[in-house]
Amino acid sequence: IAEGRSASSQTLRPRLRSHSAARAGHIRCLATPGAKRRQALVSEGLVASMALSGHLFAQTHTAKADVAADSGVQIGIPVGKYLPASPVPGRFRFTPGVDSTPSIRGRVLKPLSYTLDLPGDWKAITVGVIQTGDFCQPKCDEPWTEVKFEGENAGKVKIMMVPSFRLTNIEKPSLEELGSAEEVIQKVGPFVTGDYYDGEDMPTEIKVIKEGSNTYYEYVIESPGAVNGPHNVAVVTTIPGPTDRDRYHAIMAVASAKEKEWSSNADALLSVARSFRLT
Repeated sequence: IAEGRSASSQTLRPRLRSHSAARAGHIRCLATPGAKRRQALVSEGLVASMALSGHLFAQTHTAKADVAADSGVQIGIPVGKYLPASPVPGRFRFTPGVDSTPSIRGRVLKPLSYTLDLPGDWKAITVGVIQTGDFCQPKCDEPWTEVKFEGENAGKVKIMMVPSFRLTNIEKPSLEELGSAEEVIQKVGPFVTGDYYDGEDMPTEIKVIKEGSNTYYEYVIESPGAVNGPHNVAVVTTIPGPTDRDRYHAIMAVASAKEKEWSSNADALLSVARSFRLT
């Protein structure tokens, strides 16, 4: 049997070589000058196609990188690693760039409309889709959250927008036209605390700040039992849209803290909320 297998193997090998040689000869006979020319053209076309694809890929990814670089926030990364330094020592300035917030993507606000100064170890955190109002821009009828940051054991701060028609019948109101500081907190208080506002049960410090043509109302609220925590700070003003045809909105920085966070970091939280300014 072994001899038979050996003989069979010897018999097959020449056939395999002959078959390979035949295939090689068949291929060689196809390689005529015309075929070579066609192969060269095909190769050139493939190279050009690959080059174009690579160029488009690079363009697409460069565009995405540009948007990401200009977005102004990087979720979960300390702001001190990517935001520019603020004039306030030890703080870093957030200014919303192109496509970085719901209102800018919806053309409700111009880019670079406001600033907020943050400690370097604070981080941007994800805002839920329903809270952002992305699904209803540019004609949202309910308040929404632009962006949100938090500090470890220091509380949170967010920028909120409220359509002005929710607060007054005046089409394009200034802050003063929304009402006095005491009147406005009655209107925006539930958005600050997260559920309700009662001036009698929630002691509130009120301050009116005038800087140039802008007025701000500042509130420090003791709100035990509130959804956003027992300590809330808000700085409120109004802001026009990108064009004369667009709505006005109330815009506010809202800072919130639990009891432990407030007792150890109240000054830092207050400074963050108070840094909010229109540009």
